Amino acid sequence: MREIDHINVRRNWEECRKELGAEARWGVLYASLNMDGQIRLSRITHEALGSPDSYVLLYDRERETIGLRPARLAVEKTAYKANARGAFGGRRINAYRLCRDFGVKTSETVRFHHCAIDNSGVLILDLRDTCPARKSRKRQNHSTGGQRDEYGNTVFTY
Repeated sequence: MREIDHINVRRNWEECRKELGAEARWGVLYASLNMDGQIRLSRITHEALGSPDSYVLLYDRERETIGLRPARLAVEKTAYKANARGAFGGRRINAYRLCRDFGVKTSETVRFHHCAIDNSGVLILDLRDTCPARKSRKRQNHSTGGQRDEYGNTVFTY
């Protein structure tokens, strides 16, 4: 074990308070669109829309907005199936045709910042309000050395 020279330094700790009822990362509406034209919804988003088996895809050219209206696959001929995705109840909608027909292009997977459900129950996905939805980067391995600070501690960059 390595000794630290400044172990008895007076520290000004501040407590990180847990807010009751605060929204967790996956506790809010979440949707993304990848380069293959797949729209991904979190379980929370899918459930907020009534857990339908499919969605009708809508597009507003003027506002560059995608809309997902919950539907029943057996009733709506133009509905796209909401395929199960992952172990946590997320859904995937193959929207390649919407992207092709309306010229929606993305060079990487994007996340919609402000997903919202309007009064008629349509999920609103504004293409002008997105950010990259990158996967988390892995930490540097201790054996590779990495960068070190002035005290010899490994510094991880994300």
